[in-house]
Amino acid sequence: MSRNLPTYTLLAVILMVISLVLGFANAEVQCSDVILKIIPCQNFLMSGESSPSVACCSGAQALDKEAAASQPDRQAICGCLKSAAQAFPVNVDKAAQLPTLCKLTTKIPINPTVDCSK
Repeated sequence: MSRNLPTYTLLAVILMVISLVLGFANAEVQCSDVILKIIPCQNFLMSGESSPSVACCSGAQALDKEAAASQPDRQAICGCLKSAAQAFPVNVDKAAQLPTLCKLTTKIPINPTVDCSK
């Protein structure tokens, strides 16, 4: 696990910078918070783990609750996840399984080509 710490730190720093550049008006959601919640999913989304960890699903469920609050929050979370998927080698097929495996209701995709305005 300590081996992954530099990767987590790098991911968090890069995505915090992206969040500062992009900025999402009308949303209370910050990309840095989104990334910190979804970072436990890194091993599932980017490597060979066959199922998400409990920590991954807990973070994804917290994001799911935030996304349910309002459309601007859903769009902001979507934008953060889209940026992450563009910056890192996320397995889109595995990412599509996350809502079912973690029992999420909003089903915001982690996909580099998603249209977050919808």
